[in-house]
Amino acid sequence: MFGVVRVALRFFVIGFVAGTLFAPRAGAETRAMLVEKLTTIANQLLELAALPPIEPSRAASNGGDAPRPRRARGAPGPGARETP
Repeated sequence: MFGVVRVALRFFVIGFVAGTLFAPRAGAETRAMLVEKLTTIANQLLELAALPPIEPSRAASNGGDAPRPRRARGAPGPGARETP
């Protein structure tokens, strides 16, 4: 399985490099476009990483995995078992 992924990734990189080298644009224009796109992607990743954490109360109301509040333990009922 990993061998297939490795081969696919290798051919993707080779195709990307070949496509970039033989593109109909000038080299300087292509490099400027790549730098612009990579900068945009990097900025988006940094913005995603800087998001504040979701508050537990909000996560619970939206179906998140917030801890549930514990119920208060009352007196044991008449049929409750005693622990030794």
